[in-house]
Amino acid sequence: MTNKRITHGGNTIVFVVIILGILVLINFLSTRRFIRADLTEDKRYTISKATKSVVGSLDDIVTITAYFSTAPAEVARIRRDVRDVLDEYNAFSQKLQIDFVNPADFDDAQKQELRFKGIPEVQINVVKKDKAEIANVYMGISIGYSGKEETLPIVRATGNLEYELTSTILKVTTKEAKTVGFLTGHGEFDINDQNYQQFRQLLDKNGQGQYNVTSVSLQDGKAVDTTVTTLVVAGVKQPLTEREKYEIDQFIMRGGRAIFLVDPIQMQPGTLQGTPLSTGLNDLLEHYGAKLGNNLLIDRRFHDSARFQQGRMTVFQPYPYFVKIVKPNFSKEHTVTNQLEALTLPWTSSLEVIAKENITATALAKTSEFGQTIQGYYNLRPDFPVPNAETQAFPVAVALEGKFKSFYDGKEVPSVATDDTTDTTDSETPTPAQDTETQPIKTESEQTQIVVVGTAQFLAQMRQDGVNFFLNTVDWLTLGDTLIGIRSHTITDRPLREASEFAKNFIRYLCIVGVSFLVIAFGLVRYFLKRRTKRLVESMV
Repeated sequence: MTNKRITHGGNTIVFVVIILGILVLINFLSTRRFIRADLTEDKRYTISKATKSVVGSLDDIVTITAYFSTAPAEVARIRRDVRDVLDEYNAFSQKLQIDFVNPADFDDAQKQELRFKGIPEVQINVVKKDKAEIANVYMGISIGYSGKEETLPIVRATGNLEYELTSTILKVTTKEAKTVGFLTGHGEFDINDQNYQQFRQLLDKNGQGQYNVTSVSLQDGKAVDTTVTTLVVAGVKQPLTEREKYEIDQFIMRGGRAIFLVDPIQMQPGTLQGTPLSTGLNDLLEHYGAKLGNNLLIDRRFHDSARFQQGRMTVFQPYPYFVKIVKPNFSKEHTVTNQLEALTLPWTSSLEVIAKENITATALAKTSEFGQTIQGYYNLRPDFPVPNAETQAFPVAVALEGKFKSFYDGKEVPSVATDDTTDTTDSETPTPAQDTETQPIKTESEQTQIVVVGTAQFLAQMRQDGVNFFLNTVDWLTLGDTLIGIRSHTITDRPLREASEFAKNFIRYLCIVGVSFLVIAFGLVRYFLKRRTKRLVESMV
């Protein structure tokens, strides 16, 4: 009997040890290979493939130090959420060293060192026992690599944390930042304007972006600087000269990327009257494969609201000239738009794709099938009637990829001396160079990309959907697909799908009458079943 007890006890211990060993092994493997179901459509609670690629390809240790206070509860919750995100980063890379530090016990010298790093002590309002108090806390993250260090000074939420972390890791691990140049000298969108400092910080290397931002002037025959990777031509108000167009053309022929945001009209100051705008870019862009419509678009089905002043009142009302692109009308294949939910383009023109050899063209965004063009006199007041015309879906943004032919192939280099007197219409031809140093024209580009959009007004409005679209475009042209999928996790505009009148009436009467009929039908069915059961029981008795 004693031997049986000893044997049984030994078997039990062995069984428990085996179970514990299996649990330890499963726990270890789960930190390296784990499965988790994220049922959201855009997988917003799972780090993106781009992040996995970035952290998985690190060639040396990246140190991430989270300086978070453990109290009060509001900060502790954010700290826990940040830890969850960083745990996912750690699971996909052996090159990350992640530490959490509570600076509550730091002395003055250590706190001063944190301030020099760029992580300040911040004050937050805390409600305790029905009383509001102010607490001093830390909520910052430091990312270091090979002697370089960048910080996220204040992390108040994790909604955009993945983009900020991954972009900062790219920033400290990239040897040289890319340069994005904004064309100036023709009334374009001014990235240096004080009103757009927040926008600049998204691109500038001193913010959380990946780029040096610079202005590009082509006056006096200057070429685009060789350090510029992507050139932005946004909102030209005065026509470009042939020499300036030539320098842009040669920049593209050298493999440069370009974004053309071309306004079709110019608004008269203080009014809602518009006049056609000549930029001199039409023939150049048509040669590359995107023809500007020289018109204005409205969308009778999908459009946004605009704010108008009526006497002393400010009202919002639907405005068909603010064309709204919804998800079914974005390109599902292209990385710039395949995760966008909506995009409002104010006062935009249509685009037409022109087939070109060795060029792949993609319509990034289109109006609904109820799009309509207008030309001529532009009275853009919301109460001004719009004439009826044939409706169809019109492209409003086009991406071109491939090896482009130079617009100036077989032509002479335009002269700088005659630029001021040259008639810069779309049909003009370049004048011969007179006082310009002879230089060979590069006639075919390397593999490169161009994006053309029929308006630049969305940049000035600083709407989140427009900013996301523009940044996606810059990222695709400059970095490829690296950051686009991450940023798109934060895009949450999901407009309701338009329902037909029949569907609306069906739902309305279903709610008013259908529910009552369902209750009555349920009661009748139950009554007859009970009556049948009663008869069956009586017959059996």
